[in-house]
Amino acid sequence: MSIIKLIIVGLPYSKDLSGQVDKFLAEAEGRAMTIRPESSNDNDKVAIRAYDWVGRFVGYVSKNDLPIAWGALKCSEKTKLRGMVVGACIKHPCVTFECSVQGYKGPATDLYSQKPFLEWKYSGPILELPNEFDDIAYMREEIKDRLDERDDWDREDLEFFIELVNRFARLSKYDISGEMSDYRAELIENLKAADCEEFASLIDELTMTASRTGRETMGGGVLEFWTNQIQSTQTRKHLMVHQREFDAQSVENELELFPDSMYFEWKSTPERFVSKLYYMHIPRQVIWSFVSGIAFVEMNKAIAQKAEAEKAEKQKRNIFFTGDHATYNENPNQ
Repeated sequence: MSIIKLIIVGLPYSKDLSGQVDKFLAEAEGRAMTIRPESSNDNDKVAIRAYDWVGRFVGYVSKNDLPIAWGALKCSEKTKLRGMVVGACIKHPCVTFECSVQGYKGPATDLYSQKPFLEWKYSGPILELPNEFDDIAYMREEIKDRLDERDDWDREDLEFFIELVNRFARLSKYDISGEMSDYRAELIENLKAADCEEFASLIDELTMTASRTGRETMGGGVLEFWTNQIQSTQTRKHLMVHQREFDAQSVENELELFPDSMYFEWKSTPERFVSKLYYMHIPRQVIWSFVSGIAFVEMNKAIAQKAEAEKAEKQKRNIFFTGDHATYNENPNQ
């Protein structure tokens, strides 16, 4: 018999807990809880809901813990798991769920199929990565180097490391790739293995970053960041040099073949587009190629629309009204 622990997040956004989150957290520890897959979640197809002791839908298993939860569900061959709340956090409203699982074989490794994304073909222009991604890459390397030197730390080194990881957690929300989700989960496990009391707050912050990222893809900084990559003036200025090098229609044809019809998702409901990208666990380079292609097509459409508007305005200026009759002068120089 194995014991698994999962973090349940999203409590402040539960309609069943509206105005009662503090009360729930105060009385939750020691009470029963059930987790169950949410088959109707269009954004996150592997989402798992959590219900409390009176049947209220209170939140979700955190994204970092989904492989553990699905591993437990699959080996138990059950459609739900019952356990109890063994901890509550007020600072980051969440609870820790614990249950016993017979024959647990470890986290599920097949939640997110990478094959369809890696097989997608793209031949259009690629945008330069934003500065934020360079900063994230640097901080990842720095975190690894400093952890390797941990035996030589003094108190100041520890404090600097904590500040570094907190900065990384805040900035990493903008990287919605599958690699970043995996890295955060790996870093959490490494920090737990270090068995350092001062790392507890870092583990909490990294755990909540996944929840925060998902929330902000629906309306907030992450959605704004990615929308800006596609539609900003700076993006279009950068892509102007590629206007004649690549054919916009050919690029759009490739976008239409992206898995799960995600290009049509962009065209129909752009406010949900980034959220779905995040929960699909897509490789970073594939996401960036896809977004670059969308930006290129959008730029060309904007140029075409501007040209049409200017043509219409020019035609309008060439219409002269005399009395009750309008005449059109096709040669504005006459």
